[in-house]
Amino acid sequence: MIRSIAWKNIWRNKKRSLVVITAVTLGIIAGVLLVGIMQGWVEQRMHDAVYNEVSHVQIHNKGYIDNEEIDLTVQDIDLIEKELNSIPGITAWVKRTKVIAMASTPWANSGVVIYGINPDAEKRVTEIHKRIVTAGGSYPDSQKSGEILISDKTAEILKLKQYNVTDKVIETLREEGVPSAIISKLDSLRNVRFRSPVDFTEELHKRLNSKELDKYGMLIMDKALDYRIRNKIQVTLADSSGTPVQGTFRVCGIFKTNNTGFDQVSVFVNSEELSGILSTNKPLIHEIAILLDNIEDADAVKEKLAAVNGNNAVQTWKELAPDAALMNDYMVLYYFIFIGIIMLALAFGIINTMLMAILERTRELGMLMAIGMNRKRVFSMIMLETIFLTSVGAVVGMAAGWAITSILGKTGIHFSGWGEGFEAMGYSARVFPVITPDFFVFVTVMVIATAIIASLWPARKALKLNPVEALRTD
Repeated sequence: MIRSIAWKNIWRNKKRSLVVITAVTLGIIAGVLLVGIMQGWVEQRMHDAVYNEVSHVQIHNKGYIDNEEIDLTVQDIDLIEKELNSIPGITAWVKRTKVIAMASTPWANSGVVIYGINPDAEKRVTEIHKRIVTAGGSYPDSQKSGEILISDKTAEILKLKQYNVTDKVIETLREEGVPSAIISKLDSLRNVRFRSPVDFTEELHKRLNSKELDKYGMLIMDKALDYRIRNKIQVTLADSSGTPVQGTFRVCGIFKTNNTGFDQVSVFVNSEELSGILSTNKPLIHEIAILLDNIEDADAVKEKLAAVNGNNAVQTWKELAPDAALMNDYMVLYYFIFIGIIMLALAFGIINTMLMAILERTRELGMLMAIGMNRKRVFSMIMLETIFLTSVGAVVGMAAGWAITSILGKTGIHFSGWGEGFEAMGYSARVFPVITPDFFVFVTVMVIATAIIASLWPARKALKLNPVEALRTD
């Protein structure tokens, strides 16, 4: 009975109720989308951290973590390999040589970390081979010698990333629908090499207005981009005795991840060739990276491996990529903050609406009390009206928010204007929003809690009414 009356009461003033429902709907949509973007970024960062940078578990010599000296290799390799092959739930694992070096070209040099890898085994642990951005480039081949894989950022620093408006580029731009008037402005840039994106951008700014740049600038830069594949890079590093040694490699490909910091320092070569430069009989093992079937097993695997040799340090992805772990662990807190702020703002509108409803129905409430409706029933009626009013907007908002997030989860949202800043922190400029069922349960609880709290003031005001005085109200 009370439920039926409460439901009918919220539709007695349809305009006012619809305004509140619309406000709640829009607030919930905003909250769902905001959390979806946040969740998408967190999952992307976790994925990149695990499958591009650190894997689920890593093993190093304890001393290597504090001082990355070349002679601080992993201890008891044979025992560790035997243990790795016996632990269930391990997808794959690889051994790596990891040394600090100086990479040089005729135009520039940069400090890098050289990863000596087995290319075939590495493909089972990381996804770097899927991040090749050069059309003619490739991942290092274990059957070929003298190959080095560098990143887009390293190529830029070493001046191997250039911009050149060739005849082929002009033809491609025409096919892409760029107007002839804009193409004619690029004639003076034909076959001029720019080894810096900043220099090329400055030249475009001199020739194109802001509207033309906004519409065609990114397309022109993308088509004019050219990497100097097969160019030689000389690396200089110190062997175990501290003597500088050198090796020369040719760039086989360019990769690009969402983490500029990782890209800037990481290059990959065949571990056997790196061993030859260092004059060691076999590759030095500074790092063992382990990929698991289930990320939740990382701590259990760490405990088993730590027992093999106390001189080695075993670390999980949470220790190796604390930024990703922190974001993942605090997602529930972010839910509470984002939805809490939205619901707090909506609560004031709900309170105001219910107070107006009580004011308009003073005589009616007085009559109900006079004919025997007790205060508990009056309180329940007001609370149910508030819950129904809020819940309708919440249900519509969650449904619409889920639909929008599902669509954007397939197409992605590109924050191109802030791409460089996001990638400097390890986050992609293009995010695919993700919403989990747990979030909707959380929103439902928050909505009901907000409605109950928002109903207390109007319900209390209704309970204070004197039936006799209320009946005299016009």
